[in-house]
Amino acid sequence: MLSDAGFHTARRAGRGAFPQENKPFLASLVHTSTVPQQKKSGNCGPHTLRLIEYLLADRRPFDWSEDDKGIIREKTTVEIFSNSRPA
Repeated sequence: MLSDAGFHTARRAGRGAFPQENKPFLASLVHTSTVPQQKKSGNCGPHTLRLIEYLLADRRPFDWSEDDKGIIREKTTVEIFSNSRPA
């Protein structure tokens, strides 16, 4: 999928693959006690993606749980395939 989108070609050419790349951004620390934790191995992907979404949107509190992993995965799948470029 990355190759189809031209990601690797842009990287080899020395330019960013995304327009917002190389722009400054703010980073913040989040105390782990405020972030929902995964209970089973293999669920870190949905948790990490949800945390990134919340941090980018400056949303608090972090109000998802292990029980939401199915809907998070479905949402992510829809976003990936609806934003992918046709071959």
